Amino acid sequence: NIVVMDPTRELALIDPGARNMPDANERFASQVLVASNAMDPKTAPVSIATISSGFEKGDFLVREEKGQRVYFDFFEEAFNYIAYKGYIRMAKEDEHEWMDTMNNVHASVKGGMKYNTGKLLMVLSRPIEGEKE
Repeated sequence: NIVVMDPTRELALIDPGARNMPDANERFASQVLVASNAMDPKTAPVSIATISSGFEKGDFLVREEKGQRVYFDFFEEAFNYIAYKGYIRMAKEDEHEWMDTMNNVHASVKGGMKYNTGKLLMVLSRPIEGEKE
């Protein structure tokens, strides 16, 4: 069997001893699958950030990990701030799914949200790299 790697994927290190052991093909395939899943944004853990508009403190609000909120007067400033931290815009389908989820969550709060949630404009993500404090 010939395995063709997708050139857009990063290479993963596989235990070379796995090829010479009994059931090597199954173990090797399992290791490749685990490495592939770790790089797949659909299965790897991610941190999300959002950019919203409609606030008194600033026209745009960036919400990121651990509840940090930063206000900006211009969208470009908000986008550059979060991009510099390693966040990238989600694919349209994923972004719309997150937007629908957040809108449904906000709508589910009896009596409405305590704080102004603004209008959600963009959802961004970045992989979670190990334990961050």
